[in-house]
Amino acid sequence: MERIIDRAYRFNEEQQRALEQGEISEEEWYEINKQYFTRNYLESDNPRGQSGHSEDEYHYSLSHLMILEAINKDGSFIDVGCANGYLLESLEKWTKGLRYYNIEFHGLDISEGLIDLAIKRLPDWKDRLFIGNALYWAPEEKKYDFVCVKELSYVPINKQQSFLDHLFNNYVAPKGRLLLGSYVEKRNTNALENKLSEWDYKPTGYIEKSHHKHQLLSRRILWFDKE
Repeated sequence: MERIIDRAYRFNEEQQRALEQGEISEEEWYEINKQYFTRNYLESDNPRGQSGHSEDEYHYSLSHLMILEAINKDGSFIDVGCANGYLLESLEKWTKGLRYYNIEFHGLDISEGLIDLAIKRLPDWKDRLFIGNALYWAPEEKKYDFVCVKELSYVPINKQQSFLDHLFNNYVAPKGRLLLGSYVEKRNTNALENKLSEWDYKPTGYIEKSHHKHQLLSRRILWFDKE
């Protein structure tokens, strides 16, 4: 069976091509993406699938537990594109289980349906789960010590630099940290880092782990610290 992530990448490529060819507007791009991912995630019968992950709990942990290594102090954390909130729930469980830092978790997603599901799953967090387009939404009261975005593909290619700028300038608190990933890339290549460098984003740190299935691939998280 085709993995959720593979279908998502193919869908994003098709939508990007339609946008570039003028077949759809940017507003339509966001709406089509929202409907597609909401429908596919809600079709899953488990919370991992409802957050976009197609494998079991062990492999989910392998893919996401490394985020903890980028958390270096107490503070607040927002997952940009949080879907049903499963990553937030997992990180809270892991931080407590490991006697880690004291972190208050928040989530943002463009999909009303996925945030509704997140609130049903995590009713005590309803005031920390927000609906909005991350390219334009900004926190009203306070910025966050840790801002995590797994993909730049949440926005069209021509908006990805401004998306990153918006996150760094409007989401990240002073002395805070923007996390990008975890993402998968071929070993000994730095395609994403090279693109980020062109935008004057040079990581202040990173984590790299071997991919559990493919020897030629690695899983990475980059982070960018704010002065």
